[in-house]
Amino acid sequence: DASNHITSDCSGPCWLGHFCREGSVLPQKCPAGTHMPNERAANISDCFLCAPGQHQPESGQEECLPCAAGSFSPDVGSAACEACPKGGVCEDAGAASRLVWQPCPAGSFNPNRGSSSSAACELCPIGTASAAPGAESSETCSPCEPGHFAATPGLSKCERCEPGTTSG
Repeated sequence: DASNHITSDCSGPCWLGHFCREGSVLPQKCPAGTHMPNERAANISDCFLCAPGQHQPESGQEECLPCAAGSFSPDVGSAACEACPKGGVCEDAGAASRLVWQPCPAGSFNPNRGSSSSAACELCPIGTASAAPGAESSETCSPCEPGHFAATPGLSKCERCEPGTTSG
């Protein structure tokens, strides 16, 4: 029974973040992707796997860490979190799925992975527009056609020139 196991010299309980096999001299660290919040773990199988939305990059740890905003971890036992995809942001910490990913709005783009704030969405420049949400590069920002204009950055479509006026 793991709850009654003590170190091999019977000097006390096993350390947090470790397990102590029967007959072992020193505690062994629970591996990365796991944690052990209790004393007296007797086997590596007693180490708890980190839950989705958490990770633990180091061995011998008492707790798992939540994934930072801009990342997620869909699997149990993760040693690292995955960066959210380009074209949007993941604002919530502790995400267990890429479903928290929010696309940048039309008229903007984000070329970087792992963004945690909508401020990472860059606006299409003046004279261009993009109707596509979730764009990954400025290449989606198309120049306005003749007779149309984009006077401000971040537009999803170019505006038509008034009759009697021209663009350019």
